[in-house]
Formats: sequence, structure tokens, C-alpha cells
Amino acid sequence: MSKLREELRLQWKGIKLSKVISGKYYILCEIMSELLPQIAAYTSAYFSGRVITALSEKLPFAVPLRYALLAVSSVLVIWVIRRLFMRQTMIMRRSRYFRREAMLTGKALSLDFAQAESAEVAALLSRVEDNSDLFMGISSQAWQVSKIIANVLSVVIAVSMSSGMVMSKSEAELHGILKVVDSPVFGIMFALFVLVLIFLSIVANDAAVKRRFKAHESRGKVNALWKYYYDRVLNESGSGEDIRIYHEKPLIYEEMRERVFGAVRRIHSVFLHTDTTFGMVSTIVTAVLGGTVYLFVGLKALSGAFGAGKVVEYYAVLSQMILSFTTIAREIGLLRSNSIHLKEDISFFELESKMQNGTRTAADINTDKLEFEFHNVSFRYPETEPLVLHDFSFRIRSGERLAVVGRNGSGKSTMIKLLCRLYDPSEGYITLNGIDIREFEYSEYLKLFGIVFQDFNLLSFSIAENVACSTRYEADKVWNCLEMAGLGERVEKMPKNINQCVTKLYEEDGIDLSGGEAQKLAIARALYKDAPFVILDEPTAALDPKSESEIYARFDEMSGGRTAVYISHRMSSCRFCDRIAVFKDGTAVEEGTHEELLALGAEYSQLWNAQAQHYTDSSL
Repeated sequence: MSKLREELRLQWKGIKLSKVISGKYYILCEIMSELLPQIAAYTSAYFSGRVITALSEKLPFAVPLRYALLAVSSVLVIWVIRRLFMRQTMIMRRSRYFRREAMLTGKALSLDFAQAESAEVAALLSRVEDNSDLFMGISSQAWQVSKIIANVLSVVIAVSMSSGMVMSKSEAELHGILKVVDSPVFGIMFALFVLVLIFLSIVANDAAVKRRFKAHESRGKVNALWKYYYDRVLNESGSGEDIRIYHEKPLIYEEMRERVFGAVRRIHSVFLHTDTTFGMVSTIVTAVLGGTVYLFVGLKALSGAFGAGKVVEYYAVLSQMILSFTTIAREIGLLRSNSIHLKEDISFFELESKMQNGTRTAADINTDKLEFEFHNVSFRYPETEPLVLHDFSFRIRSGERLAVVGRNGSGKSTMIKLLCRLYDPSEGYITLNGIDIREFEYSEYLKLFGIVFQDFNLLSFSIAENVACSTRYEADKVWNCLEMAGLGERVEKMPKNINQCVTKLYEEDGIDLSGGEAQKLAIARALYKDAPFVILDEPTAALDPKSESEIYARFDEMSGGRTAVYISHRMSSCRFCDRIAVFKDGTAVEEGTHEELLALGAEYSQLWNAQAQHYTDSSL
């Protein structure tokens, strides 16, 4: 019983979520779209019976004609109404995919960065996306529920219309089989026999559905492989050069033949075998049911319990009822097998942020004096063993220009991610003006930073919208930031200037920026935010040393007296900073000016000397 309650609770959650994704009246429209054709069939059966009864009783021609016209007009009205419901249903179905994708994206962005990046959540999101592709989970649940409800209502209508048939008795003196058939007991036995056959159909459908869903799960893995080959390997812009140069086409085709096409063949073989085996059972059951119903109705009519008109009506009604029972059986099986996928969808949408969110606002932050301090901070990335920062204590002084240098993996970018609360420390804590940063409201805290990360992302919108991160912007300020980032002259030459779209994804006349131009645009975006704390986290990797040095100098000029942190592999680009911190093995091993650190002859000196041969005064 507890399992049943849990299942019903799950289905109810799915229905509520489906109303959000598909539309408030989606399920109602689906129910009506499914039920109205059955009502039309019952209406047609009822009036057809009346027409035949009128003709057999030789009533005036106007009587059967009236019934015929009522049948035609009623069915026509029903189908017109159904078209209206179907139209609304199709609109909601077609928008459902985009709503669902928007909700998935919104949910992922609402999670903690650490949580969203975790392997567990990534795997769950992948399964949820597969559910959508394979029409499982929330994508199919509302449709299945709608069909079950509609066909249950259909059965109720059929039972009410045919109840008189089972209990009807002939007034004539009967003998033999006709006397048996005319007995109410026989009618009850007939009903029980029909229910047994329907139960067999339910069992067969349930077994078939389970096998199909198991095959569908395998198909999800194949879909993931196909996406990889299609997006990453067969994409001309991504792999075309390598495929040609290294003659990789035979290797790719061989892998796809076995891992994709071969797997798809095996899955469809399971589908075919399942449909053949269990479909035969369903066909036999349906045939026996139809024959039994036809025989019973015929014998009842032969006994004189009702006339020829009722034979037509009852047979049509019972046939439709059997079809509804078969549909209910199939959809219940689908619904039960779909529960595991529905649970995955709901589990993702029910994920909640785990990061502590404080209550202090911007009013509690003195932006004229921002002093950050790391207190014995240690950190390891989720689901990994090694520590990236070890007992790290460090202070970033208000208004200073700080350069952070070090080898790959020394913890430079990790420090920035902790500072911005993309992650929380595994041990220790970080303060802003002496207050634990976890006490600040998260969105308010993020307003402090203007950052350009290593792996920045540009949107396929206009230049101005990328800079301002909004459809509303100050054009003069956009131009100023582009000039400061060294991209103003390039944008002036574009046909639409700052209204030029980045990439050709949405606009045919879009501009594909080079790596260096994209980095300059990301820097202009950080400048436009005008935050009191600015950070460049190695965003200039695609630029030559001279261009990088020019960008740092311009950025330093515009940052004014604000606190600024510059992370770079090139020591020469950070010589203008007030202080340089050298990171190694997850901690700061040296601090000082360029001259002071060179005099130490330690880590910074080694890094400087290793790069010195690549630079000359003229290149800086």
C-alpha cells in the first residue's frame, strides 16, 4: 500500500510539473482530444440503433431520417470541438520542448556552481535530457495520464449504455441455449469472462512495455554516442581538418558501425520481437473478446431480449469499450515503466542550492575599502582527492594592483573561484572587511566583481549586448569600453558597428571574431560592469606578448583606484603592479615587487628567466 501511495504521489508531482512545462490546461485538452472521438463513436452507435429500430418497426420515414440527421450533426459538432482542443494541444506540445529546455537551463543556473559542476548532477541532467529525446519521463507522463483518464471515462459511458443488455430478459418462452443466455447469471458470467480476457491483455501489455523500456534505456546510451560523433567528430568546423589530414574517416565509420548502427539494429530487433510476440497475444485476446461480444449480443437478440437496432448499438458500444480497456492496459504499463524516468526528471527540478546564503546586503559593504583575507583555507574540488590549496592564508589589500603568477596547477584560478564564491573552502574561511563572505546575500556579493575568466563565454547577440549584458545600454559607455579593450577600431569597421551580431548562429551577417578579438570583447564586458573589484584571470592567452601588455596597461588605467587582480603566465605583463604573489603547490610562496622577487633568486626568478629569452624591450 505504501508503494501505491508513493507511486500516486510521484504521478501527482509529475502532473503539477507538466502543467508548468506544457501549460495549465494541457492535460484537459489532451483528455478531450482523446475522449471526444469515442463520444462520437458512442453517439453514432446510439443513433444508428435508433435508425435501424425505426426501419424495422416500419415507422414513418421522417423518424429514421431525423435520427440520421441528428447522428451526422452531432458527430460533426463533436469533431469540430475536438479540432479546437487539438489545435490548442498542438500549440502547447510544440512550445513544451522550448519551455522545458528553458526550465532545465534555469534550474541548472540556480544551483550552486559546485553543485551544477558535480558528476552526480551532470549525470542526472544527461539522463533527464535523454528522457526528453526518447519521449520518456515528464515528456510522456501527462500524455499517458490523459489517455488513461479519457478511456476510463469512455468505459463509464459504455457501461452505462450497455448495462441494459446484460440484465435484459426476453418475454418469450425459451428453451436450451437461448434460455441460458437470457439468464442474468449468464450476463454476469459473460462480464467476468470479458474482465479475465482484459486482465490477460493488461499482463501481456505490461510485459511488452517493460521490455521496450529496457531497450529504450540502452538507446539512451546510443543517443549519447551519436551526439558525440555528430557534434564533436562529424562537425566540419570542429574536426574536418584532422579527419582529412590523418585519414580518420575509416576509423570513425568502423566505430560508428559497431557502437551506433549495430546497437540500433539490436535495439530495434528487441522492439520487433516484443511487438511480434506480445502483439500476437493482444491480437488473440482482442479477437476472442470481439467474437464473444458478437456471439453474446447475437444470442440475446435471437432470444428476443431486444431488437436489431439494439444489436448494432450494443455491439458498437462494447467494441469501443474493449478498445478503451486495451488502451488503459497499455497506458498503465507505460506509466508504471516510465516512473523511474519521471522520478529522475522530478529529482532534477527538486534540487536545491546547498550553498549558504547570508542576509547582509550592499549597504553592509564599504565599496571604497575592500579588503579580502583568506584564513587557513584548504580546498579540493568536489569528488577529487588532492588538495588544490593547502592551509592558504593571504590578504588582498584595498585599492592595490595585485599580480598573481605561477605554474599551471599552482592554485591561481582556484583562489579566484573561492573569492567569488563559485566554491566554498573545504577548510578555513574568507572575509571581506573582517566579515565572513558567507554572511552576505549571494547576488549582492557578486556585484562587487568584474571578471574575465580563462574560459569566458560570449553570447550570439550584438556587440553592445555582449558588453552590457543587457538589451538596454549606454552606447557611449560601450564604445569607451571597446576602445579601452583595444577593439574599438575593429568594431568601427563592422557594417553595423556595436549592433553587429557575434557569430552567424542567429544572423546571416554575423561576425566570427578571432580568439584575440573575443578576449578583448570579454575584457570590455568586465570594464562596462564598473565593479569595485576587477580581475583578469589569464584571459589573454590568444594574444601576443605586446598586445597582452597593452591590454593590461589599458585595463590598469581604467581600473583607477579600484582593487585589481591580474593573473598571467607572462611575468612581463605584470611588472606595473604594486605587488606580485607567486603561487606554487597551492600556496603563496613569494610576495613583493618585480625587483624584490628577482633579487630573491627563487621561484619568481626561475619563471622570469625561463621566459626572458622570448621578450625584448621593443616587444614590450
